[in-house]
Amino acid sequence: MPFVRFPAGGHRGEEAVSVAHRILYVEDNPANYRLVERMLRDQGYEVLHARDGFEGVRKAIEERDRLDLILLDINLPGMDGYETATKLKAIPGLDRIPVVAVTVNSMAHDRKRSLAAGCDGYIPKPIAPDTFPSQIRSYLRGKRDRIQPADERVYLREHARRLVERLESSLTELQVTHERMRHGDKLATIGEMAAGFAHEINNPLASIAAAAEILLQKTGEADPARRHLEVIARNVSRLQRLASSLTSFARPSEAEQAILPVGQAVEDAVVVTQYEIRKAGIDLQVEVEPGLPALWASPDHIQHALVNLIRNAAQAVVEKRQAQPEAEAQVLVKAAMENEHVVLSVTDTGTGIAPEYKDRLFTPFFTTKPKGRGTGLGLYIVKQIVDDLGGRIEVRTLPGHGTTFRLHLPPARQAGGRAAQETP
Repeated sequence: MPFVRFPAGGHRGEEAVSVAHRILYVEDNPANYRLVERMLRDQGYEVLHARDGFEGVRKAIEERDRLDLILLDINLPGMDGYETATKLKAIPGLDRIPVVAVTVNSMAHDRKRSLAAGCDGYIPKPIAPDTFPSQIRSYLRGKRDRIQPADERVYLREHARRLVERLESSLTELQVTHERMRHGDKLATIGEMAAGFAHEINNPLASIAAAAEILLQKTGEADPARRHLEVIARNVSRLQRLASSLTSFARPSEAEQAILPVGQAVEDAVVVTQYEIRKAGIDLQVEVEPGLPALWASPDHIQHALVNLIRNAAQAVVEKRQAQPEAEAQVLVKAAMENEHVVLSVTDTGTGIAPEYKDRLFTPFFTTKPKGRGTGLGLYIVKQIVDDLGGRIEVRTLPGHGTTFRLHLPPARQAGGRAAQETP
């Protein structure tokens, strides 16, 4: 005969309400749930299911006026059964509903810990079919398991400690998520600003380029002004390329890629930086292994990456020499072949990188430079360029002695899968 719910404050002598007891079972294992559900339905109970603690609390709140018993697995994902029990008992209207732990944690301390967390009963797994129905009936009729006050204090302290640990972990996750969202917002804002900036300067750049072209056509080869006009034309062209790439700085475009000789890539970067490097009293060395295969890459992006690394290296050397005037001052730019990859490296004899900063080097907006001297985007963009080429970036550093950044890049491929060789 199925159990029926009696009016509040009533007894068996009064007219019964023909509604079966409603039980919520919080269990993440489908097989365990089906087994218990079948046994409960055979006894005439109505069974609701929740797959984790969060869903269990939500369903308990929704059904609080029609719920008679909550069965709770302890080993739940996310919020475990102990925390779920504590939360259920803290919600007005749910504290009257008995909560019974149904768990494989069958040691004596597991039972005490469950009761201290707020459970009213404890049924160990594996469930015994011959006794399980009577256990359920006893809890529906008012049975409540007890824990000795001394034991309760011990397990409450342990439970509180675990809750604090979970809170701290959740706060850490929240902070990480917030930082990621904040960086995402910054990137979106900068993208919008860059697009506006590019739009504003493209029109005057186009006018300057057109004027330079007209003047070049009217200037003879022997005219001294021609060299200056050619410099203007080249730099305007470069500014136009930079402006067009501003809006996609976080994801370099593949449309500009072409066969790029490694020697040319290194030379272009050195030409841009050598004046400022040598003016700072730094020895700039270049080593390019002969016969290297070419890259399939954007010349502007490779130049951007190398220039960024060379300037960072120079700044590290200058910073070290400010503290140690006699320290060696050298930057080495090198290109070599390793394990079927072209490796472009920049090595300095500067300050090195502190261990606590190494894992954050490629995080957008992270910088160790003084305020106003760095955006924190340089290395982030370098990594994006390398990632887009299917390569990887490696950092070797020794605090106080120097740093090497190594860009491992796949070579361009000719028909037949052979690496495309540079032309001498």
